[in-house]
Amino acid sequence: MFQNQTFTSRYFNGVSAVPEEGTVLVHGQTVQFTSSDTHHKLNISQFTEFTQTHKGCKLILLPDETKESPVLEIFCTKAESKLLEKIWIQNKKSQSHSSALFYSIREMNPIVLGILSLTVVSIVGFFYFKGLELVTNVIPLSMDKSLGDSVQLKMESQFEKCDSKATDRFFAEALKKIVPKDSKHAFQVSVIASTVPNAFALSNGKIYFFSGLLNEAESQEEVIGVLAHEIAHVEKRHHMRNLVKAGGTSLAISLVVGPGLGNMEFLETFTEIGSTILVLKFSRDFETEADKTSIEYLKAQNMSTDGLLSFFKRMETLENDETESDQSATSAKEGDSTVSQITDFLSTHPATKERMKTLETLIQKGKKGNIKKVVSDKTWNEVQTVCLNLKNSDSK
Repeated sequence: MFQNQTFTSRYFNGVSAVPEEGTVLVHGQTVQFTSSDTHHKLNISQFTEFTQTHKGCKLILLPDETKESPVLEIFCTKAESKLLEKIWIQNKKSQSHSSALFYSIREMNPIVLGILSLTVVSIVGFFYFKGLELVTNVIPLSMDKSLGDSVQLKMESQFEKCDSKATDRFFAEALKKIVPKDSKHAFQVSVIASTVPNAFALSNGKIYFFSGLLNEAESQEEVIGVLAHEIAHVEKRHHMRNLVKAGGTSLAISLVVGPGLGNMEFLETFTEIGSTILVLKFSRDFETEADKTSIEYLKAQNMSTDGLLSFFKRMETLENDETESDQSATSAKEGDSTVSQITDFLSTHPATKERMKTLETLIQKGKKGNIKKVVSDKTWNEVQTVCLNLKNSDSK
């Protein structure tokens, strides 16, 4: 405790940018600033903030951020500054129970406080995101359709479709086999003219296959496996669940950090997320769930379950081969390399080693399906050559 100890000091009155030079007399819990023109006597608990500086410490008087607050700077040693802060904290803790808790936390070791904060945030975050999963259950399926419809309009205005009688027949037969009998979604498949070996589904049940995937497929069962996977994404409402999680994360950040809520920027951010999340890659958990569900769909209809796994393995092998050749070909343009196309597919369908093992395990369990074809070889050959006469353009 200080007893009539004097320090060199400066006092900013909150009006003038020029400080008053003077001295501070610290006695117990009071501080008394004296200059040639001014005399202030305050209890140390009246200051709302205490900050240590390289020359001593700084005490801020008012909490109101709408105007400049009087500030008292005290020039002292680091030890004296810490002692002053301790006195200030003890005074603050005595004001109320909430103040006692807050300033007790402030006194904690920074490392311990960091670990404790991380633990609390992790626990709260876990239950928060679990709660977000439940939110999806109260959102009607009509919302999935509306969101999917809006994205479908954008997709079909940017990409050239090249559906044919053969592709219509193939996917119609495949959908009859795979889609669950109790499904509440109306599925449709269209082919997009693009060399990228990709496929994705919208939340309204519209599924797009890029012609590159059909051109490069080695069998009907590969395409059927990918189709089952995309159907599973829709049936499990991964688009809406992704949207709810993304919106919930944005809201949580806004509540913690602060910006955006006052001027509705949060709603704008949420809208932007909603318009893009429907065609972005899903989390590993969602991909695994889609894998598991697609295998269940295929087994229930006695369909072959090897196609999805063989397709992913082939894509991964091609990616590795193209990566090696791309590293040796220094003159090749990035846009002309098929490695970027394969990477596009793997970015939306991450073919991790763990996922491959999971798929193999799922396929091995129970009986294997025998049906590998849903259309004749002649029709399949027509499917395989779709869009080749449209120059495989990636967009309109």
